[in-house]
Amino acid sequence: MAEQNILAGDVNVLDQMINDLNVHKETIERQGRLAESIGDIAKNTKEAQQAVQDEIDSRVKDSSDAVCAGFDKAIAGDREKLKEVQNKRDKAKLAGVKERIAAETAHIHKENEALKNQVKDAFAQENIPMFCNSRIYIALYRTKRMTDVLIYLLCIALVYAAVPFLLSVIPQFPLWGMILYYVVVILIQSFTNKMIVEKTLVRHAETIDMAKKLKEQIRSNHKKMKKIAKNIKTDSNEEMYGLHEFDDKMNEIREDMKRIEQEKEKALEDFEMTVKPDIIAEIEGRENERINAMKAELDKKSAENLKLENLIKEQPRRFIAQEVIDFLDLEIMDGDHAVPRKADLRAFVLSGKTTRVWPSGLTRFSRNEGSFVVNSSQGGGFKDTWVLCQ
Repeated sequence: MAEQNILAGDVNVLDQMINDLNVHKETIERQGRLAESIGDIAKNTKEAQQAVQDEIDSRVKDSSDAVCAGFDKAIAGDREKLKEVQNKRDKAKLAGVKERIAAETAHIHKENEALKNQVKDAFAQENIPMFCNSRIYIALYRTKRMTDVLIYLLCIALVYAAVPFLLSVIPQFPLWGMILYYVVVILIQSFTNKMIVEKTLVRHAETIDMAKKLKEQIRSNHKKMKKIAKNIKTDSNEEMYGLHEFDDKMNEIREDMKRIEQEKEKALEDFEMTVKPDIIAEIEGRENERINAMKAELDKKSAENLKLENLIKEQPRRFIAQEVIDFLDLEIMDGDHAVPRKADLRAFVLSGKTTRVWPSGLTRFSRNEGSFVVNSSQGGGFKDTWVLCQ
């Protein structure tokens, strides 16, 4: 029972309690200061290390770029030369392709010219208008191929649909005007067809059909020439164009670019082996002493903090936290005014065979508004309190 009752102890027990409280307060304060100091040192150390790394990266990059600059400039010059030679080669090949197409299709061109002259001579002998050899004439009066049908239908749609539609959108265009248009178109078509048929088809049908066949042959020859041109353009054999000089020059430039690239790689390897370590050693050597001192201080503070943590674990009785209790507000006299202040009542309890609360106590109060500090040793006030009746 005596171990549970602090009043059963002597002055030494109270002194020990006071000492424990002081140690507790000092330890908490030290831990707070250590935690703040450790955080600051760790942050500063990290920033210093990052600054060193940033400076190393920047110096290495600048030096590496300086090493590469001359090589990159030479390579860029070779690329321009290669592009220029390639353009000249392409132009030379294009000219050669055109010459080859012209040579291989010359006989077809000649044949087509002969066919055209044959038609002209036949039409001239019989006084047939060259209009009769046109595409629209053949489509309207010698319809045979699908394209002729399409042209014929397009003409019908233009005359009997498109033009009337345009007339219909004219404001207040009269109905009789539309009827008149159709009547005129039909009359003109009938007259024109009759005249053209009588003047051409009836008299010169055989010659016009012959011209149509020759025209189809000319069209067939055009297709042959297009096919020849396509085959020549897609032909991978370029021997006949005399491009060896350009190819040799381009290969020479590519070899030079390859040589420069190899020299650049060798220079970068030498840079990595010699210059870069020197840059790192210089910067780290300049900053290592400061950073190592910061690390040592961090280790020291961390060890001290660990020591305090171990102390708390080894002697937990000396480090007990207490929940804050909201004190009752009582009125006290502050000068001539009554003001509310936080207060508590320390009761006197006698413990023995029986436990008895003495009808008296000590009321402690704070002198500052809102403060929970009621200890007289820290500026609080106190008054004896008696229970006069039950």
